[in-house]
Formats: sequence, C-alpha cells, structure tokens
Amino acid sequence: MTSTRRATSVALGVALAVTLGAAAAVPATAAPAPAPRTEKASIAPDGTDGNGPSGGPSLSADGRLLAFVSSADNLVAGDTDGAADAFVRDLRTGTTRMAGGSVDGSVDGVALSGNGRYLAFSAIGTGDGLSHIWVEDLRTGAVQRLKDTVDTGYDTARQPAISADGRYVAFVAQQSAPGEGEDRWGRVYRVDRTGGKAVRISQVPAAGDRKTAAAPSISADGKRVGYRLFVPHPASGDWSDVYVRDVPSGGLIQADRAPDGRTSDGQSEFPQVSADGRYAVFNSLDSRLTPGDTNQGHNVFVRDLKTGELRRIDAADPAAFTAYPGLSADGRHLAFVSADPGDTNRTTRAYVRDLRTGRTVLASPDAQGGPNDQSVSAPVTDRDGRTVAFGSSSADLVPGDTYDTSHVYVRHVR
Repeated sequence: MTSTRRATSVALGVALAVTLGAAAAVPATAAPAPAPRTEKASIAPDGTDGNGPSGGPSLSADGRLLAFVSSADNLVAGDTDGAADAFVRDLRTGTTRMAGGSVDGSVDGVALSGNGRYLAFSAIGTGDGLSHIWVEDLRTGAVQRLKDTVDTGYDTARQPAISADGRYVAFVAQQSAPGEGEDRWGRVYRVDRTGGKAVRISQVPAAGDRKTAAAPSISADGKRVGYRLFVPHPASGDWSDVYVRDVPSGGLIQADRAPDGRTSDGQSEFPQVSADGRYAVFNSLDSRLTPGDTNQGHNVFVRDLKTGELRRIDAADPAAFTAYPGLSADGRHLAFVSADPGDTNRTTRAYVRDLRTGRTVLASPDAQGGPNDQSVSAPVTDRDGRTVAFGSSSADLVPGDTYDTSHVYVRHVR
C-alpha cells in the first residue's frame, strides 16, 4: 500500500512539474493598462447633471473618495436646505453622500483627510451668521465643531486643512467685528483635535505692517503648516509671501525667498506643503526667484525645505504661465494649470508632471483628446498622480456634455 502511494505521489509530482513547465513556456499576457478617462462627479443618482454649481474638490490619498462643495439639490435624495453643502463621492462605487447633514449653514470649503475617514469643512451658520470649522467622521457620522475662539475677538474660522489621520486641523481665524491688531483680518492656527490645544502658526506682523494670513496647508503628520502672508488690497510689488512653520521646533521658513537674497518684485500665492513636509510648492510673479525669468507671468516653483533648492516648473512653452500647484503625497507628481501665451481668453488647462522624468500629460482634455475650451480651477491629485480632480464650466470634457453650470470632474490619468 505504501509503495502504491509513493508511486502515485511521484507520478502526480512529475505530471505537475510537466504542466507547470509547459505553462511557464507560454509567455504571460499582461493585462492592458486602463485607458485614461474623465468622469463628471457632480451628478445625480440617475446620472443627470447637478442643478447647481459645484467646485472646491479634495481627494483621499488613494484616490477613491472625492469631497466637494455644491449648491445643487439633486445630488442626493432629501436635500432641501437650499444651501451649499459638502458632498463625498465614492469613485469606485459611483455613489454620493451629503456630509455634515446635522450642521445648519452654507458650506464654503472642504478638506478630506488622507486616509479618507475625516472631512473638515467650514460652514456659515444661519444662527450667528459666522463661519465655523467642523469635522465629520465619515465612518461613524459623528460631527465635531472645532473651537475657533482661539484668541480675543477671533470668533469665526474658514479654509480648513486636515492631517492625513484627521488629528490636526489648520485654519484661518478671523474677527467678525475687526478691532485692533495688525493681522485682524486673519491668523492661521493649528488645532489638535485630541486635546483641543491650539497653536498659532502665522507670525505676529511688525508694528504698522498690516498683513493677514490665509490659505493654510498641512503635512500628513500635521507637524508642518504652510500659508501665505499678504497685504489686503495691495497696490503692486511684493505684497504676498509664502511661509512654512515647523510646529515642534517653532521654526519658520520663507519658501519664496530668492536664492541670492534679492528683494522680491512680485507676489507669491497658493502655497502647499508636501505630505512629508520637505517641500513647498507655490506660484509667484517674482522674476528674481530664478535666473532669466522673463515671461512676466506667474510660474510654479518647488522649494526643497531641507536643501533650499528652488526649482521652476515651466509649461511646454516657457513663455506660458503656470499656477495653482497641487503636489501628490509621494512628492513625485505635480498638478498645475497653464494657458497658451497667445490665447487672449487665457483659458487654463490642467496638467500633471512627473517631477522625476519630466513627463507631462494633459489632465483636462476634451472628449476627443484635445484641449478643453473653458478654464479649469486649481487641480488636486491623489498620492501617486493617478487621479486628478478639478472644477470647470467646460462643456466638452465628457461625451455628450452641454454647458449648464460649473461641475467637478475627475481625470483618471493612468
């Protein structure tokens, strides 16, 4: 009996080896890569267009969840509040839910945590008429209001940015009734949601230096916060600069300082600190940041905060401007907009560049693969540059589209 079992086992082993060898001899056919495609995200459950303007997208790190703001009332059933709301769409299942349903007010900004679990949003309440910051746990539905009374007179908050795990939220605190203080129009703070501790991020302006802080962004671990410090209602010149605060050390880095220390001759705007906190991206009109800058327009820059290296990001035509940068969490892919120099309408188009290889792809092509005919807003991307989201009023981004209002679109680049 034992000999029979051994003989059978050997025979099966030989047969299996022959079978595997034959299979290995046949070249494996790799699955074709999915073709790039664009989808409209601000749609009703039946696929019809949202009946109100949508914009301000934010993506989870894996590119599955998309948050945005919309005034449409047909994106989900039962939306009867007549106000702009926060929505979260699962791009894998094609389903949309309204977030912050228990908050009474009009939403004006959203930020999705990298892990996709938490949504920070600002909403103007109907009760006090002030804007406050809220965070919803999308898994449990629990909604928390952040304490925005961070200092005397500062009783309103907006422009949230949230860390990857949802623990830290940066925002702009303002005075509803501006009083004394050089920065009474806005300061940037970071709040630790686990204990409520607030840390002031933006610096105290010098006496007589009337500047305000805005546009915060935050690293994945919440340790670094980027923002811009600017003069409200400027005349011209260097009225806006970009800074990054390292919270644990208290260190402050000016990201848009010229390498040779020369005085800036133009403003820098729309800053973003990278997920790992090492880089800052922004666009600037300053012609002194890199040698030979003569296009007299905005350019996107990447600053290595560790080495100080400053890199200018040009479009295919160096004469074209670039703006509204959005860096992927892996730090390799950069989304931005650009317009052709000869375009009198200055129609902006979204691009994604691989900063390692230099490969650049159009992220807002029309349905035929050509350039879009209406401008797109600041694009955002997932952690590896595969998915890009933006707002636009273009009527040619998806087949059969017609112009009605602004929508949120998602481009699956690869």
